Amino acid sequence: MAEVLSQSQIDALLNSMQGGNSAPPKEDAPEKKYRKYDFKSPRKFTKDRLKMLGGIFDNYSRIINTRINGLLHANCEVEVESVEEQRYYEFSNALHDGAVLTVAHLNMEGGDEDEAPVLMYPTTTMMVSMMDRLLGGTGNVEDVPDDYEYTDLDLCLYENLTQEFVKCMGEGWANYIQLDFDFGRVESNPTLVQLIGLEETVVLVDLKLKFSNCEGGISIVLPGTMLTNIFTKINEDNPTRRTTAED
Repeated sequence: MAEVLSQSQIDALLNSMQGGNSAPPKEDAPEKKYRKYDFKSPRKFTKDRLKMLGGIFDNYSRIINTRINGLLHANCEVEVESVEEQRYYEFSNALHDGAVLTVAHLNMEGGDEDEAPVLMYPTTTMMVSMMDRLLGGTGNVEDVPDDYEYTDLDLCLYENLTQEFVKCMGEGWANYIQLDFDFGRVESNPTLVQLIGLEETVVLVDLKLKFSNCEGGISIVLPGTMLTNIFTKINEDNPTRRTTAED
């Protein structure tokens, strides 16, 4: 007579069968992330070129650091915060109505006189602090609103300071090419004047300035057409640098 299994034996047999056939749980594969690419606004400059510009403005930061310390008799730290390619309208749309820009022009052999200008935008609080130091003050100013309106005296001091900043700009490029930048004017209504085409590619360099009692920044807008002409000239004059300057 066949042996009859008890209920406990049946349960044990079923459990062993289920345990032997069960597959180990699968681990969820990490989700692959993709970087969004805007086909309407393709990038014009490679990472190598942006890195090259970062090095150039590192040099420039050290130069104006020394210049600011000499002019204002105060310790100031200057460093490159970011180098980013974008469309000009992205920068322009962020400006408030009372913004004041410095307009400068590249002076390069074989350059185009009608080329879009370089723009420089120091933050308002930083400029008011530096102007106060220029007049013998401590530069210890309260937070200045973005819509602060510069007086005529302010604009004269503003022009004197930014002329010094523009004058030093060419020295930052000295390891690659001889360039001179000429001060153009101070523009107090940049939102009403089309200085650069809204859709034009630009490279925005943000510098961070820090005093003991105040900090702010300077944004420098470099037109893409101007940079392309500079890189082309560097390639022609220095073929050995071609690998770092080409797209």
